Amino acid sequence: MVEPNRIVLNTLIAQAAHDQGVDQITITKQLLGLGITNFELRREYLRFTLPELAALNQLRLANRLTFFLSVPADLFVDGHVTQDLLQYVAEAQALGVSYLKFNLGQFTDQSVAELPYLAKVVPDSIQLNIENDQTIQNATLATLLNFFKVAKDNQVNIGFVNDLGNWVYTNQDEDETTKALLPYTRYVHLKGYQVEDGKPTTTSFVGSQLDWQNLLKQFDQTLPIALEYPVEEPQLTSDLTTLKDFDI
Repeated sequence: MVEPNRIVLNTLIAQAAHDQGVDQITITKQLLGLGITNFELRREYLRFTLPELAALNQLRLANRLTFFLSVPADLFVDGHVTQDLLQYVAEAQALGVSYLKFNLGQFTDQSVAELPYLAKVVPDSIQLNIENDQTIQNATLATLLNFFKVAKDNQVNIGFVNDLGNWVYTNQDEDETTKALLPYTRYVHLKGYQVEDGKPTTTSFVGSQLDWQNLLKQFDQTLPIALEYPVEEPQLTSDLTTLKDFDI
């Protein structure tokens, strides 16, 4: 059984509501009714006002929630730590975020000298992570393994978010990549896919072509598992039941 306290809801699941103009505060409040206490906020869904950040943080405190923040940006740009990192960290602190996630970006030999800067800027209260996105530039196994090895050798605490449904977009085997990156994995994104005419489409993990059962069994049983795909509430409720009942 997957314990409910491991399950995270990424607010992308409410994409339809967001597209209709519903703000992320309202989306999160509505999702509270599902009995989940971990939420991955999306930076692109924020409206970047101080009242909004404060209201989300108050919602977190009042309901004893844990917040993750997904930033759809590269951590390294042209070989350097992004100039916006201080802003991203300030936003995360205002929200009371515990986990902060980026794409890798252009990490080069010259980038190694800037790794200690990450340790200085990101406070110990925030876990910094890199995700495999849907691009070859950011998410080949060799690129990610090299980065995490170099970070570890330089004693920089940065982890990996394994998005199980993204490997198909870069034509990589999700079982092979999952095994290789296990030592660095801090949490999991769970979604599925269907491939038609050679093109993958993101779907619920239930009934998809992703062998999610065998993949989940590889992870430490304490790791958070975040659902990240657009879905209507009846299907989401069913998917949550499937995940909770899964004998891991």
